[in-house]
Amino acid sequence: MISPILSEEDISLDLVTKGKQSALSKIAIRIARRSGLDEKVVLRGLFDRERLASTGIGRGVAIPHALLENICSPVASLTRLAPPVDFDGPDDDPVDLIYTIL
Repeated sequence: MISPILSEEDISLDLVTKGKQSALSKIAIRIARRSGLDEKVVLRGLFDRERLASTGIGRGVAIPHALLENICSPVASLTRLAPPVDFDGPDDDPVDLIYTIL
């Protein structure tokens, strides 16, 4: 276990995506399957949050997150993308590291 909410199974390396939406979709599906959550609920939560403002924080990092009513403890994943994708971050650098937390 790497941390109380992130285990080795929650880490995905060199995930290939077609862009921001594709990355969030693949991450949502993986988190939902690993934690027993509904894929649509996780995806909707991440997309709803992303519509408010980009979760790209700069320097190739994004931290998508959502508050879901149907979970009682945090769920997380760490994903490295290959290649990086545009995430509408403040510095316009493409994102290759995504730490997702619910």
